[in-house]
Amino acid sequence: MRKIYLYILILAIFTSCSDWLEIKPKGKIIPVKVEDYRLLLDQTQSRGSSSGFIQSYGNVLYSSDDIIIRDEIYDKNYGLSSQSTYTWAEKYYLDEQEDGVWASLYSQIYVANVVISEVLNTKGNEQEKKQLYGEAKIQRAFAYFLLTNIYGKHYNKSTSNTDLSVPLNKKPVIEGKLIRGTVSEAYKLIEDDINEVIDFLPPTSDLNNRPSKASAYALLSRVLLYKADYNNALIAANKSLNLYDFLYDYNTLGNNAWYKTVIDLPKNPFNEEVILNKGAVNRYALIYPSDDLKSVYNVDADLRWKGYLTTEWFPPYKNQVYIMEHTVGRQLGLTVAEVMLNKAECLARVGDYKEAIKILNDIRVKRFETGKYVPLSASDRNEAITKVKNERRRELAFHGLRWFDLKRYNTNDNANITLKRTVKGKDYILSPNSNRWVYPIARKYIIKNPEIKQNPR
Repeated sequence: MRKIYLYILILAIFTSCSDWLEIKPKGKIIPVKVEDYRLLLDQTQSRGSSSGFIQSYGNVLYSSDDIIIRDEIYDKNYGLSSQSTYTWAEKYYLDEQEDGVWASLYSQIYVANVVISEVLNTKGNEQEKKQLYGEAKIQRAFAYFLLTNIYGKHYNKSTSNTDLSVPLNKKPVIEGKLIRGTVSEAYKLIEDDINEVIDFLPPTSDLNNRPSKASAYALLSRVLLYKADYNNALIAANKSLNLYDFLYDYNTLGNNAWYKTVIDLPKNPFNEEVILNKGAVNRYALIYPSDDLKSVYNVDADLRWKGYLTTEWFPPYKNQVYIMEHTVGRQLGLTVAEVMLNKAECLARVGDYKEAIKILNDIRVKRFETGKYVPLSASDRNEAITKVKNERRRELAFHGLRWFDLKRYNTNDNANITLKRTVKGKDYILSPNSNRWVYPIARKYIIKNPEIKQNPR
């Protein structure tokens, strides 16, 4: 049978760990002790073909309405795949090109599947084995959530049983056919993984690359919010926040040593607001916020604008550029602020809009310059929902969720959002019902595995 062409390359993944894993017959390197599985799950940096569990995604930044790529640097600083993503092109990669996000996430899934399949039967402390099993399930759930929201349509209860997601591998196998599951099957796998192992995890973790109960409930709240299951998403958000709810007051943070107008937010993984640490596959990029994004900020008082961006110092680049990525690494994982926003949105949608606004004010008062903050208010449910959405955009800008949020607003709220760009005089339009809200699968994988169906373009 054909090898599954996911570019996770088993031997390369484990060869990178050959200094601490025993080599078994037939050239395979197989973990045999609890400590080995801990080392597998604690791998945070990319080694060879293994991405580690910190790198996750980043491509959706170029699809959303939060950034703009200016004409004078369009060709100089952005490759073909970034340009294609930015303009919602028919395909994003040449036939021989790798999709780094697909490869990175499936690499993580493979390692997670190794741990899930083997760790409970190995020698060692039972509680530790269960914790490792639980961590692997959460890591797999996180990866599949991203994959299905990038390469599949947004969850729609009426069509999720037929809408295609991605191949849902649950075992560490390297042979067989790659058949895409449905969006419904993907979400069921994600929810089942999370719910099965929450009790195996510690309430919180001193290392935020390791899943905990707080991060598991945080992920569950995100998943259920995206399904529009607001009552259960609210329950999950409350459970997460009851375990951990730390927020920085940005007024108490100093300025960065290199960028005098930028707040000195602790560098990942030491950011205490982060409850599951994830970063971009390609960390460094020039990120220029769009005028549309700028319009939702109070640029004179909101430290998320004043303290995240600066004027680019290097010619020919100019204007405001998002600099937090360069100083602390762009955070794409789970944060306390996101969970609070999940809770606020659920409250607004189920009717308790006054409590929703209170949560927004709890966040915002720690993000605005002291003495310049004016509390929000809302007169009804719809106004509160709008203000939650705007606050979500401000707080989570460049955190990798805006593209997913646009998809769900169009699906769940009939928001009828159209995106428009102009590049070198040519207009690009993404209509609300366009197939191009779903990413194409790289041709490289389909050539090797023709049973994978391409997304219609």
